[in-house]
Amino acid sequence: MTGDAAPRAEGPAFPVVVRCLVTALTAWVFLAGWRVIDQPVIRQASFAAQALIVAGLAVLLIVTFWVWRSRTTVTAVDIRQTWIWSKRVAWADVSHAKMIYVPYLAWLVAPRLVVRSGAGMVTVFHAADHELLTAFTHYALAPEQRQR
Repeated sequence: MTGDAAPRAEGPAFPVVVRCLVTALTAWVFLAGWRVIDQPVIRQASFAAQALIVAGLAVLLIVTFWVWRSRTTVTAVDIRQTWIWSKRVAWADVSHAKMIYVPYLAWLVAPRLVVRSGAGMVTVFHAADHELLTAFTHYALAPEQRQR
């Protein structure tokens, strides 16, 4: 990378294998639930218990949707990730950054950047793309490159 060109990167937050595993596990939970839905224990459960089951399944579907849809963007100004609730931290506010990367398992364990901002708030950004990891490294390891 040249010193003049500030990298901007955008890509999926989670690796394809992780997204497929989440989808497979979600499908397995729904299939298992479908098999036992007609059991007397389920039919005789209280309304609150049944509502809790439905709420849990809804949360599972929402998380699965966002694992597929979530994207991370890194610019000279900030880092953002779309999610159920989107995250954004300005580089100027970052007091500490730590990269978590498991060599040879990045396809399964999504690499992430953990940043601590001024008030001590910790935010985690996931990255499944090599360009994102390069941009993470560029800004996290070289604070003078950040726009302040």
